[in-house]
Amino acid sequence: MAYLSNPVYMIRLFFVLIATLVGYWMGNATGQSWPTGLFYTGGAFIAANFIVVVEIATGCISSKKILLVAIGLVMGLIVAWFVYPTIPPTIFGANVEDGRWKIQVICNLLFGYFGIILAMKHADRFNFSRPSFVMASPGETSKILDTSVIVDGRIKDLVMANFLEGNFIVPEFVLIELQKIADSADAKKRSRGRRGLELLDELKNISPRLAIYEIDYPDIKEVDHKLIALAKETGGEIVTNDYNLQKVAALQNVRVMNLNELSNMLRPSVFVGETFDLQVVREGKEINQGIGYLEDGTMVVVEEGRSRINCEIEVQVTSILQTPAGRMLFARISNDAPQSRQQPGRSAGDSGSHQRVARERR
Repeated sequence: MAYLSNPVYMIRLFFVLIATLVGYWMGNATGQSWPTGLFYTGGAFIAANFIVVVEIATGCISSKKILLVAIGLVMGLIVAWFVYPTIPPTIFGANVEDGRWKIQVICNLLFGYFGIILAMKHADRFNFSRPSFVMASPGETSKILDTSVIVDGRIKDLVMANFLEGNFIVPEFVLIELQKIADSADAKKRSRGRRGLELLDELKNISPRLAIYEIDYPDIKEVDHKLIALAKETGGEIVTNDYNLQKVAALQNVRVMNLNELSNMLRPSVFVGETFDLQVVREGKEINQGIGYLEDGTMVVVEEGRSRINCEIEVQVTSILQTPAGRMLFARISNDAPQSRQQPGRSAGDSGSHQRVARERR
């Protein structure tokens, strides 16, 4: 009987008992025979249980939807109050008063239903968590954040630097996907998911323009397609790192901001024929290829560079390949580059220093 210790259950039980007693009292107050009293008592008992069931059912609906449904009902009844006097009461017969009453009941039912159903259907479009979403400038476009851009982390720096205008929306289905990643059995995925959730928490503290958008599309399974549907519905633009999502959204005339493209645009320009110093860190896929990286992370494939691993050499750019993930440079060892390799027992840093000193002496 542990449920009896819950005050909510106790209140429901007392409500049913009191309502039944009131029905019994009303039946006796009429002075009718016992079948009439039994009808009042049974009717009050059934009505009380029906109200309790409706109250329990409201627990499956969010408070926002209940509020919007109430507003929709009130608006529907107001419309009905203006409409029913325009309908002739004689439509139901010669009795004017009886016809007016019937028309009023029908209008209240009809417009009340439409008010409730419209509020339920469009409840997800309303968000009361941030006043800025209501008072936003019409010229500002909402930015819908994708899972990949949240996990990436660079969005935080862009928001803090005020490089992105408008409000930022994180749909509820993106939060669910982040939570699944954070609960993954894979350690790397779990770490990325938790980092994304922590980033959102930090963004909510530093930016009043970020809000969680309570919306979902049960008929759509893929998160990418849900993002496109939300962008179409709200007129916002998607912020992502996903190249495939960008292409699919572009086909459906949805604006997308790809942070990887922005990062590539901000990288220093490198031209064919340019020479610079590069540390070869590992071997490439092809024969005699070496791999190095610029300070911004751009990968450089060096011909005949396998023998120069852990050495800092001068290379000359021969071609540039632009890929969805970024730039890739192809280079060859400059003609005046030293041919010495790292000596056994020396570290990569010592070898690099040795090469630089040799060039300075020359």
